Amino acid sequence: MIQYGDILETVGDAAERHGIQPEGQVSVSPTAHKMTADLDLGSKVYADQDDAIELGLRVRSGHSGFHGLKYDVGAERQVCSNGMTSFISELGFEQTHGEPFQPGVAYNAVDAVVESPAEIEHRLAQAQNRELLNQDEALLVLLDTGIDRYLEDPVPDLLNALQSEVEDSENPTLWETYNAGTRALTHYSSEPEYDLAEGFERAARLLENGTNQIPDPETLGKTAVDRRTRDLIESGDSEPYWPEERKSLRELMEKHGIEA
Repeated sequence: MIQYGDILETVGDAAERHGIQPEGQVSVSPTAHKMTADLDLGSKVYADQDDAIELGLRVRSGHSGFHGLKYDVGAERQVCSNGMTSFISELGFEQTHGEPFQPGVAYNAVDAVVESPAEIEHRLAQAQNRELLNQDEALLVLLDTGIDRYLEDPVPDLLNALQSEVEDSENPTLWETYNAGTRALTHYSSEPEYDLAEGFERAARLLENGTNQIPDPETLGKTAVDRRTRDLIESGDSEPYWPEERKSLRELMEKHGIEA
């Protein structure tokens, strides 16, 4: 069993080697089976001139046997204090609890955050140039990630977040849609940090396709529309998320070339 104190002490030592005094917060479940730490390492990037992001490290571990030890780029989007989790797979590090604690993994994770601002800014720029078909599709894509399970009133919460983040409802970018997801998790969820960590990881899938690439928005949208069409229209087992959803789905199906 890897002790939380050993993990945090090692991360602190790794940061100090860069001349950084880390600050942040640690959240532990009542049974101590889960731990999440969000640490500010003093790096900053910009999605654009008015969208500053403080980079740090998100550390997750557990004692239940189901959770390994994970280190991801974690950050806070200053414009609205949205939490963020790494969306560049090469900047994520982990080890299982089936092996002894490996301090070198923690050092590598801290190095990655400190040394990669340019790579992160490049990924943010890419995400701002890839668009979904409209806001309805953006909502379906967010719901398809599964982050709705962390929200008490998912559709209204995500719609409110989309309206706050999306500049043009007919051309929502992946970056705007991702920010809507993190806004909803940050501001509209009552779940504790150690549970929300998985929600942020799910939202990050909008910016990471598993091969260290930005996802294709057409593929994301088509997959979400196709899956929701089967649930709502073909099987008839689900209730509409909003009154005109069936009409919206048919229009999106036509745009994607999905046969009814």
